Amino acid sequence: MVSLGARDESFSFREFNLISRIIDQLGVAAAQDIVVPPGDDAAVWAVSSPGNLIVASVDAMTAGVHWLEGSDSTMTSSDVGWRAVAASVSDIAAMGATPKMLLISLTISELTSPTFVDGLVKGISDACLFHEVKVAGGDIVKGSSNGISITVIGEVEHYSDNRILRRNSAKLGDIVVVTGRLGASAAGLSLIKGSDEIDQSSEILVRRHRRPEARIAAGRKALISGALCAIDISDGFLQDLGHIASASQVDIEIICDDIPLEAAAIALLGRPKALDLGLGGGEDYELALIFGEELLKDIEYESDIELTVVGRVVEQLADESAVRALDSQGEIYSPAIRGWDHGN
Repeated sequence: MVSLGARDESFSFREFNLISRIIDQLGVAAAQDIVVPPGDDAAVWAVSSPGNLIVASVDAMTAGVHWLEGSDSTMTSSDVGWRAVAASVSDIAAMGATPKMLLISLTISELTSPTFVDGLVKGISDACLFHEVKVAGGDIVKGSSNGISITVIGEVEHYSDNRILRRNSAKLGDIVVVTGRLGASAAGLSLIKGSDEIDQSSEILVRRHRRPEARIAAGRKALISGALCAIDISDGFLQDLGHIASASQVDIEIICDDIPLEAAAIALLGRPKALDLGLGGGEDYELALIFGEELLKDIEYESDIELTVVGRVVEQLADESAVRALDSQGEIYSPAIRGWDHGN
């Protein structure tokens, strides 16, 4: 792991020198081919196609909350850079849009070594290349702890009905579909914190935590096929579905036996614990897609992402919307945790 440790005397926080250094290190991940590339007061670029809608979101990560440093380190600085990009891009994927540009703000502690910064930029660059997005600009400030905030700007075709994936568009009878497998990231974090050595069979869990992959293609395919509702699963599956249920004024029922879990998580923790992490562990950055069952075959066609039907939208039974997880007997199952609220 990269440790911040004692300050490297060769490292001096000179903002503009550091910005130039970062732009150089980003290489092709820096948007040098736009109208006004990184290095000016603001970046300027043209939309891909006249009339496209612009989609924007911002996501932040800070040391001590989203990752641990020092002797308790949960990831390298390169992992931090990758994860920050993937997390921000995932919000754009949940709208069915294509991410285009990133604006990145870094807070750098005085104790931070140049090795940490170099690793962070390497992770950002690698994630940008993987997700086909570029860095258009940003800012750097000195602070008491390390942090990274990314604003991502994407585009989507402007349909006559302003169609885009939203949280408030779930309808009675719609199915609930998830991409990938749930709970792997939380299982990976549990493994990192509890084991000095990680065997090969469990490496996939650690990778899911440190290097998630945003499901851009799945979101795009769902929108193009006619889906109207989706959400990024980052704060916990049941909690995030609760946002859809509330916005759409419906209830949602999830079948626990249908939740796709990583085999390595079941082997490591047992199915009950793995299921709890799948329902509420969070930080998977998968998508929950909600649409009419008649669209499933088209959305699945030529998809390289695993798609699993796990539930259905039902009528709201009480004054407040609810998400119910049901066991094999049809009884309500209450997991140890339903998700995370960063305000608490």
